[in-house]
Amino acid sequence: MLQENQIKELKEKLTSAKLSIEKQLSKFARKDTNQKDNYRTEFPDIGSQADENAQEITEYEQNISLEHNFEDELKLIGSALEKIEHKKFGTCEICGKDIPYERLEVRPQAIMCVSCKTNKEASL
Repeated sequence: MLQENQIKELKEKLTSAKLSIEKQLSKFARKDTNQKDNYRTEFPDIGSQADENAQEITEYEQNISLEHNFEDELKLIGSALEKIEHKKFGTCEICGKDIPYERLEVRPQAIMCVSCKTNKEASL
């Protein structure tokens, strides 16, 4: 069972991670006002030459991939913050056991204990 000071520390880590991701996203995407934790990557305008167009497409593809990864992390972080507010934080979604503090310290948005995560990955 997590102590109050541990939960406070983890909440601060989650909030900091959320702000960091949002800052990174703002460099190449705009927040979607219609959907929570969704962003829209902007197509870069580097120039009109063939090599510049190719660079624009490559940069756009990379940014789309980053956007999706960041959005996934934001959803996990948001879910973890909600669980903290509802006093349901730190429980494995598979087995229902407490997730050890050591795991949450490394990845506070974790939704599974190491054992369940390992089993899930092995079955893929």
